[in-house]
Amino acid sequence: MDTPSSSSSPSPCPFCTIAHTYPPLPPTTFLPPASDPKNASHPATPATPTTSPPSALDPSPAHLILSTPSLLAFLDIMPLTRGHLLLVTRAHYEKLGDVPVGVSREVRSFPPLSSPLLRSQHHPIPIGQWLPVLSRVVMRTLFGQGADAAPGEWHWNVVQNNGVRAAQQVPHVHFHVIPRPDYDSGSGAGRPSFVMFGRGQREELDEEEGEALARALRGQLAREVVHVRTGEGVDLE
Repeated sequence: MDTPSSSSSPSPCPFCTIAHTYPPLPPTTFLPPASDPKNASHPATPATPTTSPPSALDPSPAHLILSTPSLLAFLDIMPLTRGHLLLVTRAHYEKLGDVPVGVSREVRSFPPLSSPLLRSQHHPIPIGQWLPVLSRVVMRTLFGQGADAAPGEWHWNVVQNNGVRAAQQVPHVHFHVIPRPDYDSGSGAGRPSFVMFGRGQREELDEEEGEALARALRGQLAREVVHVRTGEGVDLE
């Protein structure tokens, strides 16, 4: 289990397609230049650039939130709730147990801009580093105002499935981050199965709404990265 597993499916892995389409990009790219000293040398960088794929051959861009050398996060195209996102490994591993310990335990920064960007199989995969960050990003974006603004009032699932019997639909390691708003009592939100297993009614994500939400999430992620750097002394980039 020292190398990424190959998919046995004859159809291409959709998450691998996304990984090959989008190169790594520092999260603070989505801040105005004056907001982060690291961006001072890139004065033309817009605050909310598009994440349309660089290749025009792909007509269905992912609503990208995060793209590092080892991980990507993007909105689920069939969300259980608004803000439902996926965190996936850039390299192809079918199940969580396939990820080598030596790869998953380390934390490493982005490579220099002059080095090749797509070396995902050689990069550590700091999943545990990004799950708390993305959780805060999603909840602050959705509930930053109003009665649910306090973190103590946030409710969400982090779900990871392995194998068909465990409801894994795409054979590529991924985590679901699923916000849980305060639904009416008739929605089923109070049922243990709804909370424990991330169940709910799924509807296809609207393209325009998805990109607008992804843009807001990217901006919040950029601010969170700066906050972690200044408040905790940890540079996520």
